[in-house]
Amino acid sequence: MKHLPFSLGRVRLALLSGVVLSCCGVSSAYAGTSYCCADASGRRTCGDILPAVCYDRAYTVMSGGRTVREVEAPLTPEQRAKKDAELRAGRDRAAKEAEARRRDQVLLESYSTIAELDRRRDRDVGNIEGELRGARAREADLLAQQAALLKRKPASGNVPRDVAEGLVSAESELEAVRSVILSKQRDLDQLRARFDADHARYLQLSGQGGGTSATSPQR
Repeated sequence: MKHLPFSLGRVRLALLSGVVLSCCGVSSAYAGTSYCCADASGRRTCGDILPAVCYDRAYTVMSGGRTVREVEAPLTPEQRAKKDAELRAGRDRAAKEAEARRRDQVLLESYSTIAELDRRRDRDVGNIEGELRGARAREADLLAQQAALLKRKPASGNVPRDVAEGLVSAESELEAVRSVILSKQRDLDQLRARFDADHARYLQLSGQGGGTSATSPQR
């Protein structure tokens, strides 16, 4: 009987240890990671590794009874193509916006006033207009030469060699000069359009009103 308290103490200790171990086991299982998704019928399926039924579905990662992460379903080829197109469009928009900001900065740094911008416009426009006048004057000379040669061309029979060669040369040079005229005219139109846009943008960026602008480009 003198050993009874000791035996009871051991029993109590064993029982207490069992309770602690049981609690720890429950806690350990409760804290484990699981993966859950809804199958084709809508039934929730979970596992300590990702169930095969969840491979092509959205699933939830659980830990300690709480959601720690939501994983989207894999994209179909059509969805992937659409997403890639949206990403490319977003990058293109960002690049255009960055380029627009760069142009705005260059514009403000290039001209201290709107009048200075307009003086640069008039100078550049004048240069191209001068080149155009020269090309058109050469065209007129060639047309005159061609007309003079045509007068010497007989109505029938053999054409004198110098007349034939002169006509070929004049036609070839006329083609080249007219190509230059078309190119210079395109350059002039583009230059005017660019300076018109720069003029309007400078006023907007600098906060100036329309009354402060210089004379618009002459057409």
